Amino acid sequence: MNVEKLTCFHFRNYETMSFSFVPKCIHFLYGKNAQGKTNLIEAIYFLSHLRSFRTNQMDSMIMHGCNEFCVQAIVESNHRKEELKVIVDHQKKHLFRFQNPVKKYSDFIGIENAILFCPDDLSLFTSSPKNRRRFIDMELMKLSKTYTSTLSSYQKLLKQRNQALKQSNIDECLVQIYLDQMIEVQSVIIKQRNEFLNSLMNKARELYPFFSNEKEEIGAKYMTFIPIDTDMKSHMKEAYDKVFEKEKRYHQTLIGIHRDDILFELNENPVCEVASQGQKRSFVLALKLGLAQIIYEKSGQYPILLLDDVFSELDDFRKRQLIEKLPRDMQIFITTTERLNINWNREVRFYDIEKGRIKEVLK
Repeated sequence: MNVEKLTCFHFRNYETMSFSFVPKCIHFLYGKNAQGKTNLIEAIYFLSHLRSFRTNQMDSMIMHGCNEFCVQAIVESNHRKEELKVIVDHQKKHLFRFQNPVKKYSDFIGIENAILFCPDDLSLFTSSPKNRRRFIDMELMKLSKTYTSTLSSYQKLLKQRNQALKQSNIDECLVQIYLDQMIEVQSVIIKQRNEFLNSLMNKARELYPFFSNEKEEIGAKYMTFIPIDTDMKSHMKEAYDKVFEKEKRYHQTLIGIHRDDILFELNENPVCEVASQGQKRSFVLALKLGLAQIIYEKSGQYPILLLDDVFSELDDFRKRQLIEKLPRDMQIFITTTERLNINWNREVRFYDIEKGRIKEVLK
């Protein structure tokens, strides 16, 4: 998968920008801080996820003094062209594919599949369980429309059950009807999340030694409210029976996949307790490259890889190791403030970015 052309209007500090990029190539984006390097890869990421990795406030992405922004791209996917466009005003997102409106976010997310590494990713290990669930869910949503619809069904049922529990006279039959349906979809979601996490960790374990000089073991466990086995539905019924009286007092659903978590481990200890910043960085890099490999195996093509400030805390050895592990058939965008003297052994393009303007530089 490749972004062949990216166009931005009134996006961050890009008043008007349109630029073509070479497929299956490393694109180095050089520039001082606050010039627009990260803004460019944020635009690519936004087309993939319909959200920013930097803010939850869409208004902050609109250029000062403007009422909306537009990001659009021509994307090559499995030898076919895709034309994608998103217009964001102060109220909502407007999605277009080949200039035709797209009503459902789920029909748009993942058409352009991009994976990001940025410094804030290290907070994956220390932030709330919600962020770790989102990390898994977002990738599964891009890979499987079935997962997207199943997760959406659960969220709708959870909302309906909570509304039923909030009534002064609780209709226990109605609450049970919602619960029976929730148990069905939760068994599917738990299975898919757990299998995906196991597959991802198998890939990450193979990659991690390339970023670490030490003999270390990494792992991850999917933490849910029941044992993960062939009898999950029975376990769920028992778990909900035990907490039902408490749920009636609290007027909400107290257990379920909306409270699940992922425990990342280094040498069988929680990463958040024992790992250095360098070890966390190596772990996240292994996860992201492992994820790219899974996407390749499932879709037949690599995603676009976005690396924001990835070299800032890597020594020369780890920089070389990272470059060597990047698949040659992958289009990659790397932001950096430093000129790198590395033997690339593949096609690389260099760009200077200053005050929202991009210019290719001949090496």
